Amino acid sequence: MNLYIDMGGTYLRYQIENQEIITLKERDIISFLKKILKSNPKINRVGISFAGMVQDNIILSAPNIDIKNLDLKSLFKNIEFQIDNDLNLAVLAESRYWKSKNIVALYIGTGIGAGVISDGEIIRGASNSAGEIGHIPFQKAPFECGCGKDNCLELFCSGSAIKKWANYLNQNFSKLDELPPKIYDNFLKALLYSSSILITLFNPNILVLGGGVVENNPFLIDYIRKNISKYALKTNIDNLQIVKSELKNAPLIGTKCMLESNML
Repeated sequence: MNLYIDMGGTYLRYQIENQEIITLKERDIISFLKKILKSNPKINRVGISFAGMVQDNIILSAPNIDIKNLDLKSLFKNIEFQIDNDLNLAVLAESRYWKSKNIVALYIGTGIGAGVISDGEIIRGASNSAGEIGHIPFQKAPFECGCGKDNCLELFCSGSAIKKWANYLNQNFSKLDELPPKIYDNFLKALLYSSSILITLFNPNILVLGGGVVENNPFLIDYIRKNISKYALKTNIDNLQIVKSELKNAPLIGTKCMLESNML
């Protein structure tokens, strides 16, 4: 029996086989697994989408989750684990949905990250950390990112950025349309900057945007369409589709694709 888990920066979503998807505010993956495996002893395979650095099925770290160098296989010896970065799995699901072999998924939720498929293959990099667009330098901020730097894109264009700016300014805002004008403008600039980098570097047929912030602010899709020509390489946008994700829980869908295809 399979268990699928999407561990994001704010929520943990899980599904056992084709049962109902359940969302929890759970921060302790070990405690969660102990409970769910005890109550469902037939589970023998676990696919995990993780919002952070993963290599060889080991969770290395995450800017928004307090986990380091976690080898779940050593703790649950009778379980087969397949674990990958959440955006790698999201773009895998998006690739199947849009039937595209050259696609980039840019997701804005708690953080901002990207997954890239080129010529049908996930671009992973030497340590499976390709696509970490949120940690490219953008502007200096008066506080630090979860990665330890103070100039990341994620500090200007993410759900966590909205909260950090609210705390820093001691103001009560939690939504994009509540941001002060300068911070709002920086959010949009950071969005265009990150989109243009991905389009220019990877030359996809489709740029698909998803994540909670995009879900709640669908106007961002049209904003990028109207303004991306000022930022990205022209030849790379001539035949480019810029679309909003049609998938609910794409990283979770991606875990199913991963277990089905044994990609890792």
